[in-house]
Amino acid sequence: MKNIVLAGATLALAMAAGSAAAAGGTAQGNFGLNVPLSKETISGQPIDFMLNGKYFIAKDMAVIAGFGLNIIDTGAATNASYTAIGFKAGMRKYMKTDEFAPFIGGNFQYISTRDTTGATDISAIAIVAEAGAEYFFAKQFSVEGSVNFGYLSADLEPVGGGATTDTSGFGTAAVNLSANFYF
Repeated sequence: MKNIVLAGATLALAMAAGSAAAAGGTAQGNFGLNVPLSKETISGQPIDFMLNGKYFIAKDMAVIAGFGLNIIDTGAATNASYTAIGFKAGMRKYMKTDEFAPFIGGNFQYISTRDTTGATDISAIAIVAEAGAEYFFAKQFSVEGSVNFGYLSADLEPVGGGATTDTSGFGTAAVNLSANFYF
């Protein structure tokens, strides 16, 4: 019981201390690194291999960019490999820049996967609007959650040959949870 009380008191103290210096990460000229805590996918393929960042062009406006490369080779015996590359670009507007900072934004994503393990190669684009919020625990650290809503178009091509399937849709693309580190 003492450990629970001690942990609760420590968390309360950390949150109180964090609120005094909160939202310092949203200053103009700051750079933020975004680390996903949830699994994000496009057409069932993971895109959480992308490294995302943001640069604040104003206190309440950020440019979003991401790049990812994932290469897996299972070895010469099976001669199987998986390669994925992804790009992301967008903008984000913060409604307020306090310790609780809601935002809206939009981005464009491109993902391409090549798989020799008998699965499907995918080329996908997404045009996404997002809404969410960041909570600043300290000046250089926040946790954010967001919901993406938009358009997705993907070409699914079986590795062994066969007909390519074109898929497109409009709706909720993902619910994301991530941590941000500001410099």
